[in-house]
Amino acid sequence: MRDGRAVHVIGAGGHAKVVVATLQAAGFEVGAAWDDDPARVGGNLLGVAIRGPVASVPAGAPVVIAVGSNEARKALAGQLAGRSFVSVVHPTAFVHSSVILGPGTVVFAGAVVQPDARLGEHVIVNTGACVDHDCILESFVHVAPGVRLAGNVSLREGAFLGIGVSVVPGIEIGAWTIVGAGAVVVKNLASKVTAVGCPARAFQREQHKT
Repeated sequence: MRDGRAVHVIGAGGHAKVVVATLQAAGFEVGAAWDDDPARVGGNLLGVAIRGPVASVPAGAPVVIAVGSNEARKALAGQLAGRSFVSVVHPTAFVHSSVILGPGTVVFAGAVVQPDARLGEHVIVNTGACVDHDCILESFVHVAPGVRLAGNVSLREGAFLGIGVSVVPGIEIGAWTIVGAGAVVVKNLASKVTAVGCPARAFQREQHKT
């Protein structure tokens, strides 16, 4: 979507800085970044003014949610329901023409998304990540920098893969599951677990509470 209207960015943290840079590199005008944290309001993000609160974003303005937390991104998407969400791809990324990108999805610099991959709403494909052919990334998934997904991998809603995770072909990772940095996933993972190691082993989320 590029209809001449300035895009407004929801969030003003470190992740939002990369989203702003991606929008600028892709030729979008950025209207403002919006945040509910009063300490951030009045500052700027790569020259873009930070305003607040999020509820004050101008009606009708196209937006992109620039928050790394999958849960927070889903909550904000609900809060902003009915808005026009922008999908943006950095010009140094490769996204095959057959790929489906849902609204609000962002693909950062150096990422690769291969033929017939399907990305849902508000997905993050972070810097240098690779998503191979026929992968499915459902809404609110986040694959961190350097993730490697082989072909036919399915990541269900809200799954998070940390820096440098590798996933072998045909694997399914359940909804809202977290895979720790550097893990190698060779077996399917259930929903709402945390998995770490090489090969990755899953633990119930409660075991990681402190």
